[in-house]
Parts: sequence; structure tokens; C-alpha cells
Amino acid sequence: MQSFQSVLVIEDLPEVAEWLNAQSIAVLPQAQVTVVNAIAPAREALAQKVYDLALVDLGLPDGSGACLIPEIKKSNANALCVVTTIFDDAQHLLESLKAGADGYLLKDDPEPAFRTHLEGILHGRPPLSASIAKALLQQFQPQPNNEQVALTTRETEMLTLTAKGYQVKQAAELLGISYHTAASYLKEVYRKLQINSR
Repeated sequence: MQSFQSVLVIEDLPEVAEWLNAQSIAVLPQAQVTVVNAIAPAREALAQKVYDLALVDLGLPDGSGACLIPEIKKSNANALCVVTTIFDDAQHLLESLKAGADGYLLKDDPEPAFRTHLEGILHGRPPLSASIAKALLQQFQPQPNNEQVALTTRETEMLTLTAKGYQVKQAAELLGISYHTAASYLKEVYRKLQINSR
């Protein structure tokens, strides 16, 4: 296996960034982990240091993290770029792969599965979870053409609970998911509906 001495985590939600930092350390205890919360500070970090592994969120406040993948690869051709996201649709997956992603992990996977998938990528075995395989298959099937904003089932559940007055932590408990996963779903709902507060 390639030696991974330096890891760059690009994630804007503090709780999720902390969780990804912990997963990185658990899988690569010898590596130094740098955490940034947007594209601009990621570029600053890349200008100062070469990274062997990058965990890249797609939904950053200043754009899509996918734009950073070619930049990371330019500074270190052997670097692995793994997208860590809540998006399990073909569009985000294919855009990430076209940008040069070496892996695509869902943040709502259970922690042991997430670590196993990450270790698989580091050993050259990219995981293909059931939801990602389904998204790929759907890419090759005819899609209805409508312009309505489409929320996933989880996003709809989060929106419903938020509308009923539940806080993110309470909604996460009711849905049986982690706080950071619930927060990511809510962030995506806000983006899709073009709103920025409860």
C-alpha cells in the first residue's frame, strides 16, 4: 500500500469535519490531518503542503469540492481523492469521477462500513455500495423530464421534522441517523430550496 503521511479533510460542517478527522486517524494513525472548511482555505493548504489523501465534500459554501480534485492531483499525481458526501445520485457521482475522484463514500454509512470502504480505497479496491450501484444503473435508464425540485426521501423526512419544529439533534434521533448526517441532509434541503434559515 502507498504510504499516506498527510491527509486533507475538506468539510464545512464542524461536527462532520471532526468525524472525518477521527475516521482518518483511525485508518491512518501515522498521518498528519489538516482540516479546512471551504475551497479557498483548501487552496491555501495545497499551496503550502503536498497531500497524499484528500477527503472532499461536494457541497462547500464557496462551490463544489469536485473542482479541487484536479488541483490536488496536479500537486501530487499519486494522491488519492475521495469524495465524502450525502449525495447518492448518479449526477454527483459521475461529476466526481470525471473530475478524477478515486473513491466516493457516503457520510451516512455506518462508521465501521465507512472505515472499511476507506481502507478498501487506500488498498486499491474502490467500494461500490448498493446505493451508488443503483445510482449508476439509473444513469442509463430514461428519466422523466420535470423541472420540479426533487428531494430525496431522507431530505423530505428532515424537512418535515424541521417544519414540525424539531431541532437537528432531535430529528437525527427520530430518523436513527447521526447528527452530522442529519445536518448534511438539512444543508442540502436549504441549497435545493434556495433558503438559508429555518
